[in-house]
Amino acid sequence: MKETIRKFVRDFVKEKDKGGIIKDIWREPLVGFGDARHPRMGELKTWVQSDHVLPSEVLPEAQTIITYFLPMQKTIGDSNIPGRLSSKEWAMAYEKTNATLGELGSALSQFLKEQGYPSIVPAEATQYDERILMSKWSQRHLAWLCGLGTFGINNMFITAAGTCGRLGSTLTALELEVDGPLEEEYCLYKIDGSCGLCIDRCPVQALTTTAYDRFKCNDLCADNAKVHVGYGSSYLLEDTGSEVLGTNTCGKCVVGVPCTYRRPKTKQ
Repeated sequence: MKETIRKFVRDFVKEKDKGGIIKDIWREPLVGFGDARHPRMGELKTWVQSDHVLPSEVLPEAQTIITYFLPMQKTIGDSNIPGRLSSKEWAMAYEKTNATLGELGSALSQFLKEQGYPSIVPAEATQYDERILMSKWSQRHLAWLCGLGTFGINNMFITAAGTCGRLGSTLTALELEVDGPLEEEYCLYKIDGSCGLCIDRCPVQALTTTAYDRFKCNDLCADNAKVHVGYGSSYLLEDTGSEVLGTNTCGKCVVGVPCTYRRPKTKQ
């Protein structure tokens, strides 16, 4: 069944990559499977925030978390290297990826229901607390529990296909053999201090080796939203109170670094 799910994800994404506001933006998706009742699941309320919901709170009969990562093509990532603001290609790909992840989650959930297994995409996955700039459903932490990768010092998630991409997840009552979490480390800085380029890549110095200023990061994303308008999502302009279709993104710290398109290799 795991291979059936992987194929479902690959086929769905491949079809979605053929048209729309932009096409040919993803490499082959990664899919991971995690224990919805993992002994460390409760730590999400400490790692992320106290209001983080647990799988059992969303779907009481949940057995497995299915996490999927849509990695960007090199042409998309490389387009975002120059400048302070995101490239047009990056902003368009970001919007389409978010939309596709939503559609994929719903389609996969429906497919599993048809097989007789209650499944759901948590509503909390699309809810964002503007006061603290955090979600009640951390795709990255759940992806770690599913064995898809580890965290970089840029607070992003490094997979075998790199960090340049987006994550989504589905909960299901289907019990499957799980994959993670990983015991090894992917971030070169955390391994031996040999990198840290993501810190230099941040245009607003929101990153250090020990901290991440999510408010500085969000301010830059807001600047992007004022420029990249009309690709899909709405954004409230604080100075006027008016709503525009702006893409709230950045992505500078995940491009032009060793972990952009793959798990980086150490020098040893």
